[in-house]
Amino acid sequence: MCDHCGCRDLTPIARLMDEHDRLRELSTHIRGHLASGDDAAARAHFDELLVLLGPHVMKEEGVLFPLLRRSEDLAEHVGVLEAEHAGLYDDVDDLDDAAAQAWREGMVRILDDLAEHMYKEDFGLFPAALATLDGADWDAVDKWEADRGEAAASPVTR
Repeated sequence: MCDHCGCRDLTPIARLMDEHDRLRELSTHIRGHLASGDDAAARAHFDELLVLLGPHVMKEEGVLFPLLRRSEDLAEHVGVLEAEHAGLYDDVDDLDDAAAQAWREGMVRILDDLAEHMYKEDFGLFPAALATLDGADWDAVDKWEADRGEAAASPVTR
């Protein structure tokens, strides 16, 4: 993925981007299963995706977004990303009662929206965070993760 701006040199962003890479990998598996008609395998990989997505979103909304919202230039963008998180979860909830074909179509829509959302973060938000936040801010991110066991418990670590 993106390696040109130096984001991955900063461990908290590297972990978030690594999680994005894993989410993309799972999305590819899900799409392949849907294309082959293996809904059970698609559901299994989707469950795995949700296990990773929950803590990932909590980390962004719990520590990174509040730090970035302090910047007037980024506050609106952060609000858009938070709304996209909520929209993704609403769409996931809508899958619970969906018939088979509607479930497949809803799944593809969720994966498309997730891919677009991660692109915005990888190429917009994370480089902005690198340029905007200072050492004390990154220490706060590390502390937030350590207090929750996030860095050690993350399924994808550097």
